[in-house]
Amino acid sequence: MNAIIIIQLLVAFVIGISSLFIIYRAVNFAMSKYFGLDDKDNTSFTVFQMGIIISGALILSTIIDPAINAIRLLNPQGSFNISQILTSLAYVGLFAIIGIVCTLVVIAAALVTIFQLTKINEIEEMKNNKINASLIIVALIIGLSLIIDNYCGQMCETLIPYPEVLQIR
Repeated sequence: MNAIIIIQLLVAFVIGISSLFIIYRAVNFAMSKYFGLDDKDNTSFTVFQMGIIISGALILSTIIDPAINAIRLLNPQGSFNISQILTSLAYVGLFAIIGIVCTLVVIAAALVTIFQLTKINEIEEMKNNKINASLIIVALIIGLSLIIDNYCGQMCETLIPYPEVLQIR
């Protein structure tokens, strides 16, 4: 079995778990610190957290392919140079950071947008465990993630140092 395939699977798993955990913790910290929301017996906030995880997964799923391509291109078949592996892992880390930042921007943009468009206070609604407010917020966050996810993947794809191909004049 080809070792690079196992490395790719492990990289995808590590990116997924670690990035989703970072996003989850960052959003929970911000919601707790700035809005006083926590998940103790609050179904509405739990639904909101679920939307955050799905949003992160959607965006992160588009950066996995560029990350795997970077590993493949920087480590040709049969070549296991430690510097090449470290370089490709640096690309993977950069792509994970791009995915995390894109997810946090989507979440922030969705929250600012929904707060500006409606006359109700969604945070108070979530504090009062009214699930309808969190469902609307989650729908907006997931919708924005679906729109933006391909562009995050394309941004990562442009950073990969593809080898020059034969140019015919």
